[in-house]
Amino acid sequence: MRYVVFLVILLAVGVIYAVTRLMSTRKLNNGNSLKNNVIPLDAHRRARKNTNEQPCSSCKKKNGKLMFYAQDDGSVVGLCRDCQAKAKKRDMLPL
Repeated sequence: MRYVVFLVILLAVGVIYAVTRLMSTRKLNNGNSLKNNVIPLDAHRRARKNTNEQPCSSCKKKNGKLMFYAQDDGSVVGLCRDCQAKAKKRDMLPL
């Protein structure tokens, strides 16, 4: 008798779980219930256009575009045209 009661309770919990799971997937498909995690790219592009020039990692001057190199320890440095000779002397890998 106890096994029958336990089985009925277990079956009821399973049905409740399946019904709630089905309802939540319907809400997800409608898009009304949960917050969307997608970031719009147009906002990212607008933010990138308004950035100032980055300073050189070596001389700290803002000389326009930088070339990025990997150092021996794995860190990345951005060097201006004037400081690129330093990177070539140290055999840094361009990225």
